[in-house]
Amino acid sequence: MSVRNALVGWTILLVSSAAVAQHSGHPSPSPTPAEGSGSKTEQPPMTHAPAGEHQNPDMMAAMEEMKPMDHWMTMLHGYAFLTANRQGGPSGNREFESQNHLMLMAIRRAWGGKLSLLGTFTLEPATIPVQGSAELFERGETYKKVLLVDRQHPHDLFVQLAAAWEKELARSTRLRLYLAPVGEPALGPVPYPHRLSASENPSAPLSHHNQDSTHISYDVASAAVAAGPATFEASAFHGQEPDENRWNIEAGAIDSYSGRVTVRPIPELALQISSGHLEHPEAIEEGNQTRSTASITYQKATPRGFIAVSAISGRNKTPEGPEWGNLLEWTWKFADSNFVYGRIESVDRDLYELRFKRQRPAGTPRARTMVQAGTIGYVRDVPLLSEAETGVGGDIGVYRFNSRLDPVYGRHPVSFHVFFRIRFSAPKMNHGGHMQMGSGS
Repeated sequence: MSVRNALVGWTILLVSSAAVAQHSGHPSPSPTPAEGSGSKTEQPPMTHAPAGEHQNPDMMAAMEEMKPMDHWMTMLHGYAFLTANRQGGPSGNREFESQNHLMLMAIRRAWGGKLSLLGTFTLEPATIPVQGSAELFERGETYKKVLLVDRQHPHDLFVQLAAAWEKELARSTRLRLYLAPVGEPALGPVPYPHRLSASENPSAPLSHHNQDSTHISYDVASAAVAAGPATFEASAFHGQEPDENRWNIEAGAIDSYSGRVTVRPIPELALQISSGHLEHPEAIEEGNQTRSTASITYQKATPRGFIAVSAISGRNKTPEGPEWGNLLEWTWKFADSNFVYGRIESVDRDLYELRFKRQRPAGTPRARTMVQAGTIGYVRDVPLLSEAETGVGGDIGVYRFNSRLDPVYGRHPVSFHVFFRIRFSAPKMNHGGHMQMGSGS
């Protein structure tokens, strides 16, 4: 990854941040809890709680919870990491890169309900190496038609382009319709780039392709009904994952489907189960998949921060058998400016892929192995920009794996990240989920 590309991407992001500082928007009421759309946020769609009962520490979810008015209200949220990445051992690498996302939303009253226009974008095709960010034991998607191993692919420029409409049918029942040439079907937990429990961690989970990789899907149509604390969703979409061209919008036949149930017994706790049929999701892997996931998420605002914890399990049923990916992750903000985050994972991997860094040839017997990984990190906010939240941080990662992989990975590889992080939004949201007119985060 060239330093120039990363700096170009950061220049664009900082210009966006400056534009946010000039954004005034329309005056809007404080958000009422749990009226979100469920897209890319920890708040499940349309699950209600009495006003004032809790504060939502997830800024993007709080924006989605806003009630519409008779004119367009626009909102923006973005973040970026400028990261020095060092992956240890013989299979590791050292890089300078940037993980980043920009999320836009416009809402208003329409047709007796709430209309939302949703856009999510990233400059990762320019700020992450084309072959992906170095990450030990990661796998998924391709580069030059070769399976990516020990690499996390960059996300596509267009992460989400969608429209959603929701309407209250009765006092505790709501309907939501969602259409997206690029978007997220009802499958899996909240994607890690938008999960509060992962918000300070620049790395993708090793279990990403067992749990939430469908967050960039094409030709998505979804319907949801919320009744009391439960939300029931169904989706149809194109099942193949994005190709190696990260700058375009792809399309294909609607050939896959999924369903998801989310229950929120109390405002701070969300329980999710989902399953879906994916038609030929992998470019170089034959066959279809059935993905099933379950997750428990707890997040709560505290007087000077928040706590967010997610436990997620995902399984891909493939023609060659099941593949599991499980994780526990957390982010704790305390004393206004301090963050402690971590992640513990256990994933299934193929010994051949890890040894030779390519797809196992047809006819070669399958040999599965379990890899475990742990990460712990710390971030300290540093007040550099008045209209954005900036911080410096770092983390350390360690692994446990089959000793047959010692010649490839070393006996005890250790990985590090050191980074600068920026986050901004407009209108301004504090970590209690309340709007402050102005900009910044």
